Amino acid sequence: MNTYHIEGRSITEWLLALAERGNKPFTERLHPNIPGVLGLRLPDLRKLAKMIAKDPNWQEYLAEAERGASSLKEDFMEARTLHGLVLGAIPHRDLEEYLGYVARWIPRINSWSVCDCFSFSGGKSLVAQHSDRLWSFLLPYFDAKGEYEVRFGVVATMQYFIDEEHLLPLLDHYVGVQHEGYYVQMALAWAVAECYIRFPDRTLPYLRQLHFHPWVHNKAIQKICESYRINPSTKVELKSLRI
Repeated sequence: MNTYHIEGRSITEWLLALAERGNKPFTERLHPNIPGVLGLRLPDLRKLAKMIAKDPNWQEYLAEAERGASSLKEDFMEARTLHGLVLGAIPHRDLEEYLGYVARWIPRINSWSVCDCFSFSGGKSLVAQHSDRLWSFLLPYFDAKGEYEVRFGVVATMQYFIDEEHLLPLLDHYVGVQHEGYYVQMALAWAVAECYIRFPDRTLPYLRQLHFHPWVHNKAIQKICESYRINPSTKVELKSLRI
């Protein structure tokens, strides 16, 4: 099976070349126990992803990426990040085909940064056109078994569905998440904080009534209070709600 090339290099060759200007020790500290960390700079990965998305043969890249690395030696974390970034940049006409690409990438997520790099191609305009379908696509991930699959559902809904229509059902879904993995719990705290910052009056009852796991509850309050958008008196009130 032929290896995908762009501008005369395979993806592995590109990643190893870009790693020369990266910072592996720093990136490894941010990703404890994650194998295959090269330490690439995210702007370099984004630039490569855009090159691939503009290539008429980008589907060949995705087919190769979905097969995964040919060996453990080449199973780089940043290859999985690149895969997610390409999905955020490729052109597409068929939504279901596109969501198929996304669904096949999600099980390849193996770190918080791989997860959080993703955005839908077309961004908020795609969501505005296909809100119901994308909402139904994301919700099952709240009940997934994998830690990063659940995190994906939390982070993606936080990115696109904290709005007037979806806020309360979204908060209810956050309350219902059962996975206790650290990166899920951290994502939930982040998401609840964003809900409060955007819709304080409607989110506050969830904090006052202690709907969330204590760790998520306290971490969410911490994140809210770290925001410059929250006034000092409100921060005092929120801190009084800590468990």
